[in-house]
Amino acid sequence: MKPVSFSDPEDIFQNRFLRLYSVKADFGETQKEYFIVDKGRRVGVILRRDDEIMLVRQYRYLVNDMSWELPGGGINDGETPEEAAVRECREEAGVECGPVTPVFYFHQGIDTTLSPAHIFECREFSVLPDYENDETDDRKWVPLDQTVEMVLDGRIKDSMSLVGLLTYDRIQAR
Repeated sequence: MKPVSFSDPEDIFQNRFLRLYSVKADFGETQKEYFIVDKGRRVGVILRRDDEIMLVRQYRYLVNDMSWELPGGGINDGETPEEAAVRECREEAGVECGPVTPVFYFHQGIDTTLSPAHIFECREFSVLPDYENDETDDRKWVPLDQTVEMVLDGRIKDSMSLVGLLTYDRIQAR
């Protein structure tokens, strides 16, 4: 059943990384309040060298552990998804990308998290030999089939990386 009407969004909290707001939906006989975490549009990049994918590692608070992930992050105001993909690879992986190719687009959540994600592939790039940043602490090349194993055994926990790698692997199998 579709809602009859929605209230105007009511802001609860906002900073440069996210906006938290509530919206009330009226279904006629019932009402429901949604609390939305809007993290903005995101990008993830599959850096491909032969049959290997570059992963980056960073600490994640909610799992209290280091996490291997695809390079990626938020799209800044005024930035295209392609520009964000190139920037995030430089910032997180120390890689200067050539052209990035869209692979697919998906929503990381469809109920209370607004964070649509663009996944790109890049096969033409230069790896910077010495890079330092304040987000990641390591990078490594991993065979694509091993990244799938890392997803299945829980070593890769990040949802954008999970969906990105599993979907990419399936596309490559066609």
